[in-house]
Amino acid sequence: MNGRERLRAVFDKQPTDRMAWVMLVDDNSLNGLPEQLRGGGGIDFYRYLGSDIFLLNGWNLPVTYRSPELDWGQQVRVASAWEGVRQTITYHSRWGVLTAVRDRHHPVRYPVDSIEALRIYHRMWEEARYIRTDDTETQEQLDALIGDDGVVTRFWGPTAIPRLLEEDVGVQAFYYLMADHPDEMDALIDLMGEKQRVAFHYLAEGPWESALLAENTSTYYISPKVYAKYNMPHQREFVEIVKAAGKTALLHMCGHVRDLLPLIRETGCDGIHTLTPPPTGNTPWEEALDVIGEDLIIMGCLDPTIWVSGPVEGIGPALDALITPRLREANFVLAPMSDGIPVPLKRFEAIRDWMADLHG
Repeated sequence: MNGRERLRAVFDKQPTDRMAWVMLVDDNSLNGLPEQLRGGGGIDFYRYLGSDIFLLNGWNLPVTYRSPELDWGQQVRVASAWEGVRQTITYHSRWGVLTAVRDRHHPVRYPVDSIEALRIYHRMWEEARYIRTDDTETQEQLDALIGDDGVVTRFWGPTAIPRLLEEDVGVQAFYYLMADHPDEMDALIDLMGEKQRVAFHYLAEGPWESALLAENTSTYYISPKVYAKYNMPHQREFVEIVKAAGKTALLHMCGHVRDLLPLIRETGCDGIHTLTPPPTGNTPWEEALDVIGEDLIIMGCLDPTIWVSGPVEGIGPALDALITPRLREANFVLAPMSDGIPVPLKRFEAIRDWMADLHG
C-alpha cells in the first residue's frame, strides 16, 4: 500500500499492510534540518522519513482552502495592525468597537470582556454568514503535491464554546458572563450554532474526503456538564452532516478528555485526532477503544515528555510499551506533532527506525 491507500483504508476502517504513521512539522523544526529536507513546507521531509502524509488544509504551504469562510457583513469593518509579533485586531461596527490583541497568534486581550461587549458581539453574529467557495482547484493542487503518499483533510473550526473560550471571550470572562448573564450567553451560543450549521453543510459538500473539526476540547476548562449541554450537540451535528455526505468525520481533541469519552461517543464521530496519553494528556489510547468502541479511529499524539523532552534513546522503548498488539490491530495512526516548537532531526529518525524495526 502507498500512503494514500493506507490512510484511506484506516478512514474506511479496513485492514492495512502496516501501521500508519504521520508527522506534522512547521518552520520551527524545518529550519534546523539540512537544506535538502526543507522543501514543500514539510512534504519533502515526510518523504525522507517514509511516513504517510496527513495534511491539514495546506499546512505550512501557500495553498489552502477558503470554504466555509465567515463574513461579518457590511455592518462590520475589521482592521488589523502588526507591531513585531503582536497583532491588534479591531472590529468596527455600528453598535460599537471591539478590540483583540494577539502575541504570536495567541490571544492576550479578548474582544469580549463585558456584558456590553457581549451584546455588540451578538449583534455582529446576527449579521454574519458563512460563504461557500469552490475549493476544487485548491484540492487538486494539494493532491498533486502529496501524490500517492497521503491525503489532505479539511481542518476547520472550532465550534461556539471553544471559540468563545479560546479566541473571543477567554475562560475567566466566559464563566463570569455565564454565571451573571446566562440567558444572553445561551442566546449567543444558539445563534453561533445556527450559523455554523450552515458551515457544516458546506464542509460536507466540499471536494475533500474527510473533515476534521478543530476543537481543542479539554476538561481543564470545559466541564463534562458544559460539554454535554453545548459542545457535544454542536459536534454531533457536524458529524451527522459530514457522515451523511459519505465523508469521514474526525474531532481534534488534544487536551484532557478522559472524563468526556462517554459523551464523545454520543457524537458518533469516526475518530479522534491527536488523542494524548498521560502525563501531558490524560487519555490512554486503549481506554478510548474501551469506551467508544473498537471501530474508533485514533490518531495518537506522542506525549511531549517522550517525544520532545525525554532522552531520544527512550522513544523506541516508550513506543514498545504504548502501542500494544490491540492498537496495532485497531484503526490507529501514530501522529507525533511538532508544530510551534523545534524538534531535532534525530528524534524524527528514532520514530522512523522504530517503525522499520516493527515491520521488519
